[in-house]
Amino acid sequence: MDIARFLRSLLFFTILAWPLRAAAQASAPVITAPAAGQVLQGLVAITGFTDIQNFDSAEIAFAYASDTANTWFNISTTTLPISNDVLASWDTTTISDGEYVLRLRVTLLDRTFQDVTVPVQVRNYTALATPTPAATSTQPALQIPTPILVAVSPTLPAPTFTPRPTPTPLPPNPAALSQGEVYVSLQRGAIAIGILFFVFGIFLRLRRL
Repeated sequence: MDIARFLRSLLFFTILAWPLRAAAQASAPVITAPAAGQVLQGLVAITGFTDIQNFDSAEIAFAYASDTANTWFNISTTTLPISNDVLASWDTTTISDGEYVLRLRVTLLDRTFQDVTVPVQVRNYTALATPTPAATSTQPALQIPTPILVAVSPTLPAPTFTPRPTPTPLPPNPAALSQGEVYVSLQRGAIAIGILFFVFGIFLRLRRL
């Protein structure tokens, strides 16, 4: 009897909570962050709503804004409905800087789907362009040239020339030989060598006898 009463109470509260649950569901998927045109860096938390009627699964993907081939790269896929919470974490350091489009696709039980997209910018490796202030038109100040005074220098005296000292001749070197003395020394050396050869030849001849 107690079990039957418990089951009736559970069924009653389930039927009562169903309209509240349906009212809490969003009518369409929503990306609440990042905002459109936001500059992203590093690890980015993508938040939003996927808890809609007939929810089956949800997918977060991105594509190049300039891609005309409609190529999407998956970030995460889930089969749990999420209400105003983190849908996925996107590491933007793994892609190059540029313009991208985020897409939240919710697939329903009848295999149809609903999409929501948000354009964003990724800037991890390039600096953001800062606007250049507009140049103000100003009249240039009148420049008055400073007069230059030229002083007349006095007449310089004529240059004086100092005579160079006359070199003193050195005394003759007593060890120096004249050309005739060199020839005499050569003749004496030749005669001495001839005598030595003559004596040596006689010595050899005597030894053979």
